[in-house]
Amino acid sequence: MAKSSYDNIVRPVRKRSAVTGTLVGVRLQAGQIKAIDAWAAKQTPPVTRPEAIRGMIDAMLQILSKDPGEEPTKRAKKR
Repeated sequence: MAKSSYDNIVRPVRKRSAVTGTLVGVRLQAGQIKAIDAWAAKQTPPVTRPEAIRGMIDAMLQILSKDPGEEPTKRAKKR
């Protein structure tokens, strides 16, 4: 039997991260995905959507670690 054209397709090699992390599934709205994809396309070199999300999280965590924000208000004493 002859090979089909499907058998001749070269499958791309997927590069995985050297360090395995925990998978976190998140639903995003269409506007959020468009904004992430637009930001990712502007990077040099362009990054994938997962790389963009990880980069944004890392940047935000770094910003928050430098600025702890407002202190919580003190609770009134219970009598």
